[in-house]
Amino acid sequence: MGKGKQTKQQILAKGLALASETGLNDLTIGMLATAAGMSKSGLFGHFNSKETMQLNVLEYASELFKEHVILACDRDIRGLVKLNQLCQNWLNWYKPDAATCIFINAAAEFDDQPGALRDHIQATLKNWLSYLQHIVTQAVQDGDFAPDTCPQQFVFELYSLYLGSQNLRWLALEDDNRSRFQAGFNALLAKHGAN
Repeated sequence: MGKGKQTKQQILAKGLALASETGLNDLTIGMLATAAGMSKSGLFGHFNSKETMQLNVLEYASELFKEHVILACDRDIRGLVKLNQLCQNWLNWYKPDAATCIFINAAAEFDDQPGALRDHIQATLKNWLSYLQHIVTQAVQDGDFAPDTCPQQFVFELYSLYLGSQNLRWLALEDDNRSRFQAGFNALLAKHGAN
């Protein structure tokens, strides 16, 4: 990796850390320049606009998510075993002590703002939920779940558990072990006859 690309990766890492705390919409070139120890003009040279910077931070977060959640799973597993591993990776994919997930914050911040940022957030979340549905479908096919399990409904309930866990953690009503998520997830598995 060249020096310019390495510098940009370091800037994006700082941007993701800031956006995870304050929200992506509040992330400015000035704020990121200060955190990265750069001038505003130096940082502007990397991105040319606030929206491009925010989009780059989201793309960086998407790559980290893929690396730490999906690619971190054993390739030789599938179905329920893979779903379990994915969920454990998902809970703390960025930083265990992060205030919340950037994608949850960004979805709320940009849901009524048409443009590249909202499109990226929607595509990322749709791809993730579709992938989870695929894994649940495999689990049904493998006999890990009851044959009448609806993958879309299962993933809806699973994602609701994740959102609840994130929000309760922010309110200090969910512990660092994600006990409420784990209890809900176990109940969801039992409801669908997980073996």
